[in-house]
Amino acid sequence: MGESTGHIVFINSHDYVSEVTATETVGCMASLTTDDGTDVVLVTRSLRLQHTLEILYATRHRVTADYEQAAVPFNNEQERLISKSRHAEAVDGFEGPFILKAIWTLD
Repeated sequence: MGESTGHIVFINSHDYVSEVTATETVGCMASLTTDDGTDVVLVTRSLRLQHTLEILYATRHRVTADYEQAAVPFNNEQERLISKSRHAEAVDGFEGPFILKAIWTLD
């Protein structure tokens, strides 16, 4: 398990069925900037954790997140899109994405 403390600075909540693949996608991805300046990307499919991340993003509370230390792997299509992106160098600037297990406020 990993643990980081800081602020949620980015959030992407999603709940849709793809018109192309008919795949249902539900979940949330958030970026936590830690007190030492590291960006940690967290993902969850839990609606409770998603709602908590959204509230913490909106209120700017300082938080500690507990997450799986192993990064969620990108699939082949994601890797292809990342490699072709003109912002591909930014992908190396964060840790994760990690599966969020718990999150709590500190102030």
